Amino acid sequence: MIRRGGSALYSAARARTATTTAPPASSSLGAFVASAFAAHATHAPDAVALAVPHRALAWTYGELHDRARAFAAALEDLGYCDDYARALGASVANGPEAMVTYLGCALAGVDARTAKRAKDFADFAPTRGTVVEFSDASDAGVLIGAHEPITVGEGATARDKVIMWDVVEAAYASRNVERAVDRDSTFYYNSAKGVRGSGLVDMAHASARALGIESGDSVCVPVPLAHSMGFAFGALAAFSRGARVVLPPGLASAGESAEAREAMCQVTLDVLASEKCTLVVADSHVLKAAGDNSLRRVGYEALRGGLTKVGSGDAIGAVDAVKFIGVDLLTVGAPKK
Repeated sequence: MIRRGGSALYSAARARTATTTAPPASSSLGAFVASAFAAHATHAPDAVALAVPHRALAWTYGELHDRARAFAAALEDLGYCDDYARALGASVANGPEAMVTYLGCALAGVDARTAKRAKDFADFAPTRGTVVEFSDASDAGVLIGAHEPITVGEGATARDKVIMWDVVEAAYASRNVERAVDRDSTFYYNSAKGVRGSGLVDMAHASARALGIESGDSVCVPVPLAHSMGFAFGALAAFSRGARVVLPPGLASAGESAEAREAMCQVTLDVLASEKCTLVVADSHVLKAAGDNSLRRVGYEALRGGLTKVGSGDAIGAVDAVKFIGVDLLTVGAPKK
């Protein structure tokens, strides 16, 4: 039984397994994650996979892989792998918890459903449970048939009807998924229409090829991981080549107001400069807030390119590149005519 606060989470200990097989195109998302991370952790054990500067966090490929496998084990114990018909709902800001959630779903073969706010899950197909910010716990806690929400952030106590992320992390620190992934996850991005994990893998490979990503690159991803643009075209593309993913602070949606756009643009620019990022995956709101993008700016000499979403579809380069602080960003999609 899982008690309030998650203090009784349980699982049989699982031995670690690794493979150095390179991820093939169109593989399941879980197989892609398992093989790519194991290969990079073996060949470059000190290489950083994920950096979150505002939290002074830097995880190697081995560390991030272990955390994702541990979360996959938690999903198994929560029954997700016994009933694949019900997805895990996720409504969390960009950060290490969001990355671990999505990679863990992939490794466990569990479907993921994202939403901007926890209350939005009531409008979609039933979820088995959710991962949400603690501030959204009350909305997630009333979902019919769902287990107590797994909450991220400060404020939760053992008296709350939640499963605290930190408790899950501690309980599964030495446990991980051993079985081979034989089911491809589907990711539902703020809608009822899903994207197969293998499709996300194809997006990642296409992005990595178009940008010429190499292991020495640092890829800034201010776009939400709760969208294929951030997760597949950004994070998974970087992971496919052993590069470093850098996440700026996850703020309110940049599309909500001019103030939100300016704030998201500023934290993106700060991270690009401080982390000497070479590539960026940015949305149109950040580009607009940056002002005059025609001139190369001092302090961003490392930046050489990136991607930006301009319309529907997943085609890269169907529309001419656009400027961002003097650098060409390849376009994804095309505006509706």
